[in-house]
Amino acid sequence: MKTVFQTSRFRYFLSVVLSLIVLVAISTPSQAQAQSIQGLERSNDVELRAWVGKQDGVRNDRKPQSFSVNEQIILNIEVATPRWFTGGTRIGRTEIPNVIAKQRNQLATNYTEKKQGKTWSRQRWEVTLYPQSSGKFVIPPIPVTVQVSAPSGKSVSGTLYTRPIHFEAKLPSGLVSAEGPWFTATDVDVKQTWSTSNDELKVGDAITRTVVINAKDSLSVLLPDILSDRATPQYQAYPQPNKLADTATRGDYQSSRVEEMVYVIQQGGELSLPKYQFKWWNSRTQQLETHIVAGKTFIAKHTFQSFLRAYSLWFYVAGVIILATGITLVTARRYYRTHPMPAWWVLNRLLSDERWSDARTFLYRHLRMNTNGLEMSQVLTSDTWLKKSGRLQDGDKDKHLFMSLWKVIKRMRTNRFRLASFKALPKLTKTQRDQS
Repeated sequence: MKTVFQTSRFRYFLSVVLSLIVLVAISTPSQAQAQSIQGLERSNDVELRAWVGKQDGVRNDRKPQSFSVNEQIILNIEVATPRWFTGGTRIGRTEIPNVIAKQRNQLATNYTEKKQGKTWSRQRWEVTLYPQSSGKFVIPPIPVTVQVSAPSGKSVSGTLYTRPIHFEAKLPSGLVSAEGPWFTATDVDVKQTWSTSNDELKVGDAITRTVVINAKDSLSVLLPDILSDRATPQYQAYPQPNKLADTATRGDYQSSRVEEMVYVIQQGGELSLPKYQFKWWNSRTQQLETHIVAGKTFIAKHTFQSFLRAYSLWFYVAGVIILATGITLVTARRYYRTHPMPAWWVLNRLLSDERWSDARTFLYRHLRMNTNGLEMSQVLTSDTWLKKSGRLQDGDKDKHLFMSLWKVIKRMRTNRFRLASFKALPKLTKTQRDQS
């Protein structure tokens, strides 16, 4: 009887213990559930926030912020815990159509904060966004893998997701377009340097032009192409590979673009290299600004070959003129060996030799040939002609006087020839005139 009684008491005790275990299991979450990263988030042992711009994470549900196209937008992702981080935090990739996303700072900003008597450890990550077109955008949930200490003292790791974030982008001014070469920044500095292969330039030497654009709160791939490789007869242009750099130091984002062009001189003389300009939107002052990259003028000496090449056309034209003149003189010389010299030539020779009597006789002979007249004073009745003819009869030795009288006599011959030609035309009958 005693053995049976002890056995029943043992069974009763065992059933009570099992019942208590079941009740505890039902009323208390499992240890694995309590120590998951989602469980820690629900129990406020882990906090994840994300926002864009300068607003903090508690304003996500308000009206979406508006930015400029190409403007740098900071996406802030912050993880916090009232205990401590036991491992590295990893941020997933951010992919948004028509938006360039770049995590330029690979390290988080770590700090602590007092909240309701507890010390919270915080890690803040930054991702820079650059919208490339106007419109409304949505940042999808971004996975964040964290590892923190649980209240039980064990290390718990897992992945949390940020909430979707909305923002919009617009063109900042009507003076710019989505396709135009412009960018957005808060400050821009441009430096230009020149170097030459020789102190005294000549054809074949090189001039190196380097332009460095430094922009704050922008991205190097968005900075414009400045130098053109267009060649001219004065030089050939050879571009060198561009150098792009993006840096981030404690929230200070700097971008730079280095362009280099080598100009090889093809001709001597004055060589002018062009100036360039570009536009950029100052998101700090909300103004469109224009920057001019100045050109420069150089002087280069000719080599013998470059001199011939530069003035080859002039040499060709001069050669043709000289050859044509020589052929004309030779032909004229042969012709006038068997023909009388031109009247104007004879008169000029007489005047040059100061043979005034022969020149006067020459004028009277041509006066008779052209007008059948014998006296100069009877050719024309104008006062000017009478005065000039009187000076000739008085023996005036003036070359201009002889030439002036010669031109009038020659013109009278031309007019006489025209009149004779007109009179030589056959007369038309009345019927012929009607038909014409």
